[in-house]
Amino acid sequence: MQPAILSIARETLASPIRNAVLARAGYSVIPAFSAASALKILHQRHVCAIIIAHCVPDHDCRLLCTEAHRRGVPSVVLDPYEQVGSDRHELHVSPLEGPQGLLDALASLIVRNRECASWDNTARLWECPPRGSRKPCARSTKKSSLARVARA
Repeated sequence: MQPAILSIARETLASPIRNAVLARAGYSVIPAFSAASALKILHQRHVCAIIIAHCVPDHDCRLLCTEAHRRGVPSVVLDPYEQVGSDRHELHVSPLEGPQGLLDALASLIVRNRECASWDNTARLWECPPRGSRKPCARSTKKSSLARVARA
C-alpha cells in the first residue's frame, strides 16, 4: 500500500505538478484546496504526512500543523524563508529547492516519524515489505544509520 500524503494548496497551477511528482515517487496523494477540507480529511482518513504550500495563510498553516501534530502526522511546510519548525514533526522547506528537495525532506520526515525504541532502547526502524506484499511490517534487526541522523 502506498503512503498517503495530504497535499494542501490554494493555487491551481503548481499544486497539480507537485502532486504528480509525489505520485510518480510512489505516494498516494490526497489534494485539498482549503484548510477546512484538509481538516475534514485528517479526521476521516489516515495519512502518513501533510504538505502545506506557501500560498496557505499563516493562520491556517499553524492550525493544520497543530492538528497534524496532535494526530502524530508529520508536516512539510513549503516556506521560502525556511523557518524552523516548532517540533520534530514539522519541517520547513524552501520551494526553490525543487522536486528533489521536497521528496528528500518528505522521506526524512516520514522515516523520523516511524522510528521506535526497541526493547533494548536502541533506535530502530520499522521495515515495511515491498508494495504488493501482504506481509505485515516488522522491526529491523540491524541498527540504521538513518535513525541516528534523524535524531540529530
